[in-house]
Amino acid sequence: MLFDSLKTKSIVKKMEEFIKKRYYVPSLGAPKTVGILQKDSELFDKESIDQLRAVFGKHLEIDVLTYVSVLKKEDKESEVLFSNKQIGWNGVFKGEALKRFSQKRFDILISYYSEHNLMLEYVTASSEATFKVGVLENGDAINDLTILSTKGKKRVFVKELQKYLKILKIID
Repeated sequence: MLFDSLKTKSIVKKMEEFIKKRYYVPSLGAPKTVGILQKDSELFDKESIDQLRAVFGKHLEIDVLTYVSVLKKEDKESEVLFSNKQIGWNGVFKGEALKRFSQKRFDILISYYSEHNLMLEYVTASSEATFKVGVLENGDAINDLTILSTKGKKRVFVKELQKYLKILKIID
């Protein structure tokens, strides 16, 4: 327990460093890559991903990373799953998929989780994404835009995302 508490403090400290050094520089042109960071209880379904493609264009590259509380042995090498154990002291990423996802320079990162979760928040904060969008209430420190929507209402979220990205002139 003591070690868990110390590990948590080290991750929070590292996350605060990422938040302090964050500086938004708009990308030129329409978004071409979107990352979706989600919790296993709030999955983006195929219909919602298709709706995103309709908004951004059919050639949109979408990468999805899903947080699970317990990673099964057969899923340890998964390209789309991660758990607490894959983030070590000082926020060091242990899994290759997690490293790749956080280092990829997405045009837009969608952090789709509505409950506070240190690991998901840390991945969002450490991401190299140009523009970060989330649904987490009080997530303003880690997201550039927060869209409050009812849990499970992904269609509404995507419509609201489209509306705000047009207002911000990120899309036409």
